[in-house]
Amino acid sequence: MTAISKANPWIFLGRLWLGIAYAFMFLPLVVLVLFSFQKNRFPGFPLQGFTLQWYDKLFSDGTLLNALGNTMIVSPAAATIATVIAFFAAYAFNRFAFRGKTVFLALVTLPILIPPLILGVGFLGLLARIHLSGTLFAVFLTHVVLITAPALAIIQLRLAQMPASLEEAAWDLGATEWQAVTKVVLPFALPGIFGAWLLAFTFSFDEFIIAWFVSGFQPTLPVAIYSVLVAAIDPSLNAIGTIVFGISCLVLIGLELVLLPLLVGRSKNQS
Repeated sequence: MTAISKANPWIFLGRLWLGIAYAFMFLPLVVLVLFSFQKNRFPGFPLQGFTLQWYDKLFSDGTLLNALGNTMIVSPAAATIATVIAFFAAYAFNRFAFRGKTVFLALVTLPILIPPLILGVGFLGLLARIHLSGTLFAVFLTHVVLITAPALAIIQLRLAQMPASLEEAAWDLGATEWQAVTKVVLPFALPGIFGAWLLAFTFSFDEFIIAWFVSGFQPTLPVAIYSVLVAAIDPSLNAIGTIVFGISCLVLIGLELVLLPLLVGRSKNQS
């Protein structure tokens, strides 16, 4: 069987195509890191020497770093609140049958279907009337509305895989409804909750259009990057991109170090 697989040209072509796809995805990141250390203001090959001046300018100016700080405040908070709302909504949709359930589910998922430009204009008009436009809290509120729907979809998919007999068994053993939720439903839904939080965080971190309408003088990182690009080509963008990429790698490595032992230990206990 191994000899047949080695002789099959389609396996080689499939691996080659996979390698090309990964190279296409990661090559821009490699180029970004290289250009962040290049002396020349205008990126290009061959590289014009090594320098840290763009990082120095990034820290001395502080505009992009402040915007990154705003994003790191808004995105985790919005992702957390959206995930909590999504969990309870998904539990209600899977556990209870009530009148208007389909309509309510459609209303919850509607923001992700509306073009962000329309949502941005609508949020700007609403928040201006209640004197919240131009604040970081306004970005937080709009992001919660926007990212609750994808978080709900992931958690609901996970809860749909849970047999109803598990919760009923907890009731039969004397657990209250709240104990059944915290000790049975919540642990079962934990992978979906974690995935929903990551997706919600990513959506909030990358979101530009709505934040551009409502952020005002407290821009998030995508809004600040757009403002810099409109003014001029600034190599500091390569530096902030490298920093964000480095933070993403560190977070991913940290999650692997934390989650893998837990998953391996859980699988051993179950076996």
